Amino acid sequence: MKKQPTYLYIGILLGTAVAQPTFAAPIHAVIGLDNSQIVADSQHLSLTPNPGTLIPLEDDFSPITHLQNGLNKNWFDEIGKKVRVEHKQRDLNYTGILAKIEQSSRSFILTSHDRPTTLPLDDFYLIPLEQTDNNKATTRSYPVSYQTNQLSWTPQLSLIFENDNVVVSQQALLHNNSSASIEIQDSLLHYSRSSTPQRFKAERSSLVMSDMQQEVSYQDNEVSYSLGHNLLSIAPYSNTLYPLPSSNSKIDKQTHTANLYTHNNGSGRIDLSFYNTVSFTLKKEGLPGEYNTFWKRENLLIPGNTVMLNTVRTGYPLNIITNKSQDITGYLTLENASSQKLPSTQVWQLTIENHSNKIQNYSVEQSTNGIIEVLEGDDVTKVNANSLRIAGKIKANSKKTLTYKLELKN
Repeated sequence: MKKQPTYLYIGILLGTAVAQPTFAAPIHAVIGLDNSQIVADSQHLSLTPNPGTLIPLEDDFSPITHLQNGLNKNWFDEIGKKVRVEHKQRDLNYTGILAKIEQSSRSFILTSHDRPTTLPLDDFYLIPLEQTDNNKATTRSYPVSYQTNQLSWTPQLSLIFENDNVVVSQQALLHNNSSASIEIQDSLLHYSRSSTPQRFKAERSSLVMSDMQQEVSYQDNEVSYSLGHNLLSIAPYSNTLYPLPSSNSKIDKQTHTANLYTHNNGSGRIDLSFYNTVSFTLKKEGLPGEYNTFWKRENLLIPGNTVMLNTVRTGYPLNIITNKSQDITGYLTLENASSQKLPSTQVWQLTIENHSNKIQNYSVEQSTNGIIEVLEGDDVTKVNANSLRIAGKIKANSKKTLTYKLELKN
C-alpha cells in the first residue's frame, strides 16, 4: 500500500504555513460576497469560470477552445494520448489511451488492447507518457474577465462599546474554495447583496486601482475597499481574515427607550419594556450590513443585540439598541377619559423607576388611536399627528410620576 503525505488545513488562516501549489501570477479581482470577477490572461485562467460569464476585453479576439475545470486540466490535456494511471491508495496501475473524461460521474475511460475500462477520476494519479506539443506560443493571448464562485468574502462587523466610546470594528473573511493557493494583488472587495450578477466595469476598476487608498470607497452607488498593492496568499479550501479600517466615536448619549401603541381606552396598567439605546456619530466611512454589538469590560466582551446598519457614512448619526434595559422599569395608566370613542379628552399617568445608582435618561414614545389636537404636560412633546414623546432624566434609585392631558379627534 502506498503512503501519501497528509495535509491538515485549518478553517481560518492568518497565513499559509504549508507550502502549496500556487498560480504563476497573482490574481486581480473584484471580490464579491458570493462570487468574484477576475481579470486574467486568456491563456492562464487561474480559477474555474462560471458558465457563460467569460468576457473578452477586446473587440477582435481569438477563440478560447477549451474552458474546462482547472482542477482536471492535466487530464483534459492528455485525452487521446498514452498515459499510465496509479491508484492513490492501492498498489494498482494501468497503461493505455485516455479516451474520455466523464465530468458528471467523475470518471475516465482508459482503452488498453482495444478494451475500454471506466475508472474513478479522483482515485488515480495521472502520469503522461507522451511528449505534449505545446503550441501556446502561436496562440495570441488577450485580457479577459470572468466570474467564479471559488473566491468570495464575508464581512465581519462589530460595534464595541467601552465607557464613553464605541469602536466600529470591520474585517473581511476571504474564502478560497479552489484546490490551489491563490495570490491576490491590486484587487477590490465589493459589497453588494444584489442577486443579479455584477459585471466587471473595467473603466471604474482601473480608476479605483490607480488610487489604491486603504479606505472604504463609495462610487457609482456601490461600496468597495481596495486591498492595495501588497501580495496576499490564501491556502486551498481555507479562509483568511483581513483587517479593514476601523474607527472610534464618542458616545453622545445613552437613553432607555420604550414604544407603545394605545389602541383602546382601557384604564388598566400598561407595563413598558425599556431598551438601552446608544447614540453616536460615525467618524469614518464604513460597510453597511449586520453588526454584532459588545460591551467591553476590562478584557472581556459581553454580547449584545445584532443590529442592521443600512447607512455607514462619515457624520451619520446612529441610535443603536444594544440590549433590554435592566435599570429602568415603568408603566402607563389611563387615569381619565371623556369618551370611549373619538373625539375624547384623556388624562394619562406615566410612572418610571430607576433601579441603578446613577442618573439615567429615558424616552417613552406613545402612538395614539386618533389625531392629537391638544397636548399638555411637563416633558411631553408632539412627535407627529398621532404620537408623542415623554423624555427626561431620573435620579439614581428613585421613582418618578408624570401626568399629561390629550385631546384626540378622528
